[in-house]
Amino acid sequence: MLDRRLIRVPVPYSRTLYYNELGHERGLTAGLMRDFEQYLNKSYKDKLGKRPLTVVIVPTTRDLLLPGLLAGKGDIAAGNLTATETRLKHVDFVAPRDRTPVRELVVTGPKSPALTSINDLSGKTVHVRPSSSYYESLNALNARFSKEGKAPVKLVPLPDALEDKDAMEMLNVGLVQILVIDDWKAKVWAQILPNIVVHNEIAVRDAGYIGWAIRKQSPKLQQAINDFYVNFVKKQSVAEVRLKQEMQRIKQISNNTEAAELKRFNQTVSLFEKYGAQYHFDPLMLAAQGFQESQLDQNAHSHVGAIGVMQLMPATGKELAVGDIRVTDANIHAGAKYLDQLMTRYFPDAHFSDTDRALFAFASYNAGPAKIAKMRKEAAARGLSPDKWFNNVEIVVAENWHRDDNVRAQHLQVLRGLPAHRAGPGGARTRHWPGAQTRLMPCRYAAGRECVVRSA
Repeated sequence: MLDRRLIRVPVPYSRTLYYNELGHERGLTAGLMRDFEQYLNKSYKDKLGKRPLTVVIVPTTRDLLLPGLLAGKGDIAAGNLTATETRLKHVDFVAPRDRTPVRELVVTGPKSPALTSINDLSGKTVHVRPSSSYYESLNALNARFSKEGKAPVKLVPLPDALEDKDAMEMLNVGLVQILVIDDWKAKVWAQILPNIVVHNEIAVRDAGYIGWAIRKQSPKLQQAINDFYVNFVKKQSVAEVRLKQEMQRIKQISNNTEAAELKRFNQTVSLFEKYGAQYHFDPLMLAAQGFQESQLDQNAHSHVGAIGVMQLMPATGKELAVGDIRVTDANIHAGAKYLDQLMTRYFPDAHFSDTDRALFAFASYNAGPAKIAKMRKEAAARGLSPDKWFNNVEIVVAENWHRDDNVRAQHLQVLRGLPAHRAGPGGARTRHWPGAQTRLMPCRYAAGRECVVRSA
């Protein structure tokens, strides 16, 4: 890595850990990686000479963090990863044990059953990512329940691209009932999600240690990370300072534009649920599309005449025959119906999963169905699946579309920005690394925002 002057770090998209804001990399992990780059360049300046080392963040989904690391597509996997027994069989962790252990807490929302102890989870439904440490903890709890003759916790898988903050937003509006979240993260976001309850007395894991994962038999890299922790992070209380800054930033959200956007989301979520069910789309994916188009503002008008939440042209609205699209209900109805028609007319032979059907619908809505159909054919010719968006057709789209025209987007939560590759703060080196998985899709009326179509 020193010889090639490059360390690749797969990191998940997250408004807490890593996101892109107006071309600047933000978040706890992004900040630490910039610190790590500077530390290494200072520590190895004699060896590096005039050619500094660059730490490149490779945005990816959580389910690909460790597989990508093991496949040699990254050198360090970072993303608030807990060092579990299962993970330690495959990778090594640099997870300092002198820090306060992380507890995995039960979090509930407005439509959740009453819970007073961990035993109350017996027979209840918990939504959880299969790739998460929470999943391991809940399976361990189910093993205990089985021995005690209790009903197991019903585990409903959340897509692995869904981040904790996304899931908590779903919980906040009652779309799911019970989650398990790391204690510090739950408390951070509880500041602006008024309907969630963090149960400090109900933990499925009490002593988790967070760290960076590396391939086994990497002693020099492990030592470099340990040195960075001891001589910089620990000595200067970097983690504590950055977390405090992040908590202050999130607390301020309640007084800025995002609070208004969240209010609009709460006001329209029932309509997205209604028409999502009618046309077989995930309601939060529909909401993400509406946010991308108008920030969920029914009063939005584009310079070409598109109107409302879903930014439809009046002529299109008239053809769809669902009512006056100047009214929010009809506007969202028309948007959902139009997406459904795109799938029926342009992809009748496709074998999409429910999630991929929505993603291809949104891609077609934004870029045009003919272009997406062409990209599907190119993906198939390259041995990729034409029926899967992530890590398949999205790669072809990202390579073919001019990256400066790509916009920040959100999926399965409507208030979070996602990374687009641009120059880092102060002109810092931020590169496109071959194989980096960018969630890219051009959108039409984004008013200068950046958007990406992304699944949970």
